[in-house]
Amino acid sequence: MSRESVVEKLGERHEGVDFFYTTCHNNGCWDATCLIKCSVKDGKIVAIEPDDSVNPGIAREDDNEDAVQTGMLQARACPMGHAWRQELYSENRLLYPMKRVGGKGSGKGRFERISWDEALDTIAGKMKQMAEENPDNPWLYYCYYVAFESSDFPFASYMPGTITGWGDHSTSGSAAAEDFHLGVRLTDCLIKGTSDAFPGFEAPDLLNSKLVVLWGFDPMVSWFGHVPYYMKLAQERGCKFILIDPVYNVSAEALGAQWIPIRPGTDTAFGLAVAYVLYTEDLYDHEYVAQWVEPEGFEEWRKYVVGEVDGVAHDPAWAEPITGIPAETIEAFARYYASMKPVHLQQMYGVSKRNLGDYAAAVAMLLQAMTGNLSIPGGCEGGGANLVTQPRLFAPVPDTGQIKGDVVNPITNNNNKVTEVMHCQKLYAAGEITEDEFRRRIGCPADSPLPNLKMAIIPNNYINNQHHVSKRMQGFADMEFSWGWQYFHDQPSIEFLDIVLPSPVIQFESTDMHFFGINRFWNSPSGMMNYFLFAGKGVNPPGEVRSKDWVWMELARRLGFADKYCPKMLDVTDWHDWDDQVIERIYKPAYEKWAEDENGLLGYYEIEPPSWEEFQKLPIVRVPGEPGEWFYPFKNTVEWGRSPFKTPSGKIEFESSYVRDTDLTKTRYGGQMDAYPRWQPTYQDLPANDSYYHPWTRNFPLSMVTPVSTYRQHSSNDQNPWLKGDCYEHMVRMSPADAADRGIKTGDRVLVYNQFGEVEITAYVSSKLLPGTVSIGHGEWSKFDNVRKSKLMPYGIDEAGNCNLLIGDTHLPHVVGALLTAGLVEIRKVGE
Repeated sequence: MSRESVVEKLGERHEGVDFFYTTCHNNGCWDATCLIKCSVKDGKIVAIEPDDSVNPGIAREDDNEDAVQTGMLQARACPMGHAWRQELYSENRLLYPMKRVGGKGSGKGRFERISWDEALDTIAGKMKQMAEENPDNPWLYYCYYVAFESSDFPFASYMPGTITGWGDHSTSGSAAAEDFHLGVRLTDCLIKGTSDAFPGFEAPDLLNSKLVVLWGFDPMVSWFGHVPYYMKLAQERGCKFILIDPVYNVSAEALGAQWIPIRPGTDTAFGLAVAYVLYTEDLYDHEYVAQWVEPEGFEEWRKYVVGEVDGVAHDPAWAEPITGIPAETIEAFARYYASMKPVHLQQMYGVSKRNLGDYAAAVAMLLQAMTGNLSIPGGCEGGGANLVTQPRLFAPVPDTGQIKGDVVNPITNNNNKVTEVMHCQKLYAAGEITEDEFRRRIGCPADSPLPNLKMAIIPNNYINNQHHVSKRMQGFADMEFSWGWQYFHDQPSIEFLDIVLPSPVIQFESTDMHFFGINRFWNSPSGMMNYFLFAGKGVNPPGEVRSKDWVWMELARRLGFADKYCPKMLDVTDWHDWDDQVIERIYKPAYEKWAEDENGLLGYYEIEPPSWEEFQKLPIVRVPGEPGEWFYPFKNTVEWGRSPFKTPSGKIEFESSYVRDTDLTKTRYGGQMDAYPRWQPTYQDLPANDSYYHPWTRNFPLSMVTPVSTYRQHSSNDQNPWLKGDCYEHMVRMSPADAADRGIKTGDRVLVYNQFGEVEITAYVSSKLLPGTVSIGHGEWSKFDNVRKSKLMPYGIDEAGNCNLLIGDTHLPHVVGALLTAGLVEIRKVGE
């Protein structure tokens, strides 16, 4: 075929093609705004391409050093971003409202198609009925996402009854440590805007680092946006990388990292041994400690670390049999770490999202403080709030005209304890537990009413995706009424909804706001805060799928406060017009007001904003940063000469004065925590309940970790054919030693089990993880066989391999808060 023929055929293929830009701001991926360019033909997306809004046609952007130093780089999406078309046009897509007939749960009922009017009338009627029937205890509604001392229930200010939660999922393991030792609260700096102490970093600051320590961190897989790209650039320019993890991961390969394998859950012991070397060899940064660290707590922790408190020197020799890391390796790491300033030590969520993991998070932050790396260029705060930086460019702010109601809903529970709410409210009603026990187990503050959960609103796959799935399923099966949105007929969570609505994929098919009212002017809180995107609607959804915000407006009409809820859209009654009118009435005026540049920011950056019509053709605004001036942790407050640490002392507290002086069991934390990080807490005799050293290992001797995957964002895209099969097969990874002991080889079907659940999965034998450790990727959709039922598995054994069926949810007597992601299991071949 001639060149001319090829060009002609390509031209024919692209005739009539339009383009729009959007982002994968969905299903948990809300801390990066990767840009994708979508080709549309005949009303359907026919291709998804990378960002070309800057440096178009350039294969290697790092050839342009100015672009690297100023952050003027493309925001390229991961494999999931490019595979969304297979989700949109899946044959399993839910296309119309349905109601549940029969029992809830897998194999216990069925769905019938209903009209939109019936669905909306039923939901509104149930809301009214429950409010009337429960006037004395109205805290009724659970609407995902209840977190950050808030709720994303749109009617929270109009209707008493919203369950409001504290904490969050992602950073939950490190939040207590950040609060107690640094005075950093993610809620204050990210959600409420009441703190200007930002603990995050921007990606180009990695070019200042001499050493990056990936502690339980796989950024090439789990950290989207610009950070992994700049890590690779830093590595190519001489930065060294070390991985501390039970599993040799993708990032270790890509970045040439030295791997220090560690037993899961022993990170606190490792950190204590590193601190021992820093203390005893006088390797800590005296100047930084004198300026930023409260001295008495620094000395108290030193006494514990070196053995003056309990007679145990927490040195590398002590840590070796606990962690499995040779003492010589720990010593060498500590000395190298102390000598390589600036060091970007970043401990990721999986280390701390386990029982007693709060101490591991605290140790990481304290080590960064000891070495003077916590708040300097090229450094890192070390905890979970690394995604929060000072914005460089403020996006337009849309105004719906909403008039808030006067209802104030109190905080009733921890974000990760909704399942426990459902479980405990039955025990409390039956007189089996006291009010104090109820409060402690769910994280309910003493001055708040107890929740009385009767309705759940689920717009995602929540029931499948978090710890103790069997308990979660039982709670939702017993729920008086549940409704929500789902994408597919076969999503596990759909089985527990009384009314299910077909969900648009909001980044392509609607103008809906994301949770917590995040609007369509999207910018990223992680990696690079120098751009924003307007993500308009690109294509119409299939079938009877309608915008979520239209649904909320229709419910507001039925409940009598539509005129307050969204006045600007009050007269829009035809759902076909909804998205166009949202853009015209809400987003266009917001952009035009922003373009007036009242604060002079656009003039400062020499931006000439185009008209609204021109802007929609390339709806991205990006500004250059100043080389060498990228945000590092607490940069703004440090340079102002002001302490960013909101502790009682105003400094980093190695011994938390708040914890020392407060009975945490009387607070929302419910349990206890020592004032400084210890290996064995003073308030319990047993090790962590997911530890190698817990008595449960007699029956369940393998420590399970549950990393995220390149091929799923939580459970989103789990059934995507482009991300399955030859691309990815869901397996349990085992070491050769553990597999040989059990007569297992790669490809065998095995049963993974413990006291919480049983799952069947295919085995994969690999030398890339520590003996005694097994790894099952997070997010697989449960598929129960409905045959091999038991008290433990009432819907039958899961034949897909959902790791969350194997993870418990017990925190007490330790503080509640962390979303647990680890457990102890045993494995045997199926049929044996």
